[in-house]
Amino acid sequence: MADREQVKLLLAGVEAWNGWRSENRGVSIQLGGINLGGASLGGADLTDAILAGADVTDGDLSGKDLRKALLIEANLRGSDLRLADLSGADLTDANLTGANLSGADVTDANLTGANLSGAILTGAILTGANLSGAVLTGAIGYP
Repeated sequence: MADREQVKLLLAGVEAWNGWRSENRGVSIQLGGINLGGASLGGADLTDAILAGADVTDGDLSGKDLRKALLIEANLRGSDLRLADLSGADLTDANLTGANLSGADVTDANLTGANLSGAILTGAILTGANLSGAVLTGAIGYP
């Protein structure tokens, strides 16, 4: 369940969010289940954030710091994740259909059962990523 105050801060803009994050490092980031479809969150620090079940359809997460984020069953369909840091993130059963992960760091991420149909993976770093049961039909740039 998302923390309403955190959602308000995030939607207030990257500067406000990152300022609050830098002062509240020990606070758990609870953004699970929220609808951020189409949101532009470029530059927001979401390290260790819990976004399980969140809807970020067509969202702009390019260059985003999502290290160790919990994105279990998140809907990231069509999202821009170019150059995002998803290292160690848990994307179990996430919908990444048509997402752009060009140049993203997905090192040691868990993509078990994730749907990457039509995703762009050109230049993505997948070292140690768990792709067990992942759907890669039509994925571009996957070896």
